[in-house]
Parts: sequence; C-alpha cells; structure tokens
Amino acid sequence: MEGSSLLTTNCSLPNFKSHLSFTFTLHHHPLYSIAISGSSHLIPAPLNSTLSLSSPPRASLRTSSLALDQPPTNHARDMLPKIDKSGRFCSPRAARELALSLVYAACLEGSDPVQLFEKRMNARREPGYEFDKEFLLEYNHMSFGGPPVTVETIEEADELTRNFEKESAIEAEVLAAPPKLVYSKLILRFTRKLLVAVMDRWDTHVLVIDKVAPPNWKNEPAGRILELCILHLAMAEITVLGTRHQIVINEAVDLAKRFCDGAAPRIINGCLRTFVKNIKETDLDRQQQEVVS
Repeated sequence: MEGSSLLTTNCSLPNFKSHLSFTFTLHHHPLYSIAISGSSHLIPAPLNSTLSLSSPPRASLRTSSLALDQPPTNHARDMLPKIDKSGRFCSPRAARELALSLVYAACLEGSDPVQLFEKRMNARREPGYEFDKEFLLEYNHMSFGGPPVTVETIEEADELTRNFEKESAIEAEVLAAPPKLVYSKLILRFTRKLLVAVMDRWDTHVLVIDKVAPPNWKNEPAGRILELCILHLAMAEITVLGTRHQIVINEAVDLAKRFCDGAAPRIINGCLRTFVKNIKETDLDRQQQEVVS
C-alpha cells in the first residue's frame, strides 16, 4: 500500500467524541480507535441513530446467507442465525466488517492487513480475561446511521445518550475481544481470504479507483481512507473470490451506511456498478477478439 496515490498512511485518527448540543441534537462520529496489543483497530460506534420517540425504529438485525453466492430474500435474512452452535458470529457480514476494520487500521499504520490479522489472531490473552458472549446477541451488524437526532426534552436526550453509551460499550467489547472468541472458524478463514485478495489486487485497484472515484475523494484521500478501503474490499471480493457482484455491492453499501456519512453509500454504489460494467465490457471485447482470431 505504500506509495499509493489514493491513500495517505502517515496519518492518525482524530479523537472524535460524541457531544450533545444545547438544542439536544445528538451527534455521533462513526469511528474511533482503540489500541490493542500494540495495534489500532476500528471500533464502530452507533451512528446518528433514529431512536427518538418521533422517529421510526432502527433497522432490524439482518445477516447475510452463509451460501456466499446466493443472495437471501429479506425474510430469509431475518431468519438466519447470527451466531452458530459454538456461540460465535457465523454470518459473512461479520467477516466483511472484520476485514474492513483490519484494512482500515493497516492503512492508518502503513502496515500489511494480512500481517495485522495474524498478529491479532496470535495475540496472547491477558491473564484473567473473560468475554461475555451475551454481547454477541446484542451486537447489531445492521445498525445504520442517519441525520442528527433532535429531541425535545432533557429526559429524552439522556435516554438517547444512555442507549448510545450502552451500544458503544457492547461494540467496543466485541471488536476488542480476541477474534477466536467472537468469530467462527469459517468466518475467520473468509476474513483472511478477503484480506489476501485485497493485497493481491491493491496496486491494480488503486488505478481503477482513480478512474471511478469522484474528484473530491481523490483530492483529499486522507479524509476518505475508510471509503476507499470499502472499495478495495468489494473490488477484491468480486475479482478474486468471485462472489456475485450483486451481493458484494449490497454489502459494501451497507458497510458505508454503517461506518461512513454523507453521500458515501450512494457514491460507493455508483463506483462499484461502474467497475462491474467495465469488467463485463472488457470480458465481452475479449470474447469477440477470440472469436475473430
């Protein structure tokens, strides 16, 4: 990743904090970092939620199908288990989220995400450390953001703050825990495959992203590291792992909704659709040339 024109690795993650304004509008930045075993890891805090009394409820938990090449229906998603019999995450969504956190942290450090993954996997557990698996049932992979929430009373603001703090604590505990306690073996293998695929196509996809990404993203890459990581992750899964692009694009957009803000989900959707379109056109041209020759 060093020398990439789209990523600046010598940067640090600002210490963003939630704040409650006088008008009781709650702002929550989607990211903050935590140091674990000498490395930084992405911790997604609850985004600008829609939990006010006058707002619709947050998106219900949905997980992707374990059959990675078959997109489930919305109803099927709702019925799929979040954890397996061993009490660990078993949905591909968890693998993509973990892979994104590692690619993002590696970009901030200027390191290799595969090596960072191995480092986390092999890190020794602190003496006396215990992980409450009940947190896995409360963790929500489909917690999406929205506009700032406005409430009318201090009581409502306090209730929202308590909810955010509880969800933040759960997410921090889950994502800071040793991966083997949180993710099934299947998910950990899938995560590593994703990271290897990202590194295998990194240089190639830097050039591709340079063509499809909007100018403001390329002009300020340090401010768009997370969005660019999502693009790298999705493009690598499509080209190397061969996952159907409909699934990958939907997952990438959901990750952008969860961890990014502004127009990022829409832009990522457009970039990936252009990417897939170009792949199909290239394949078609190649087939036509083979027929002619």
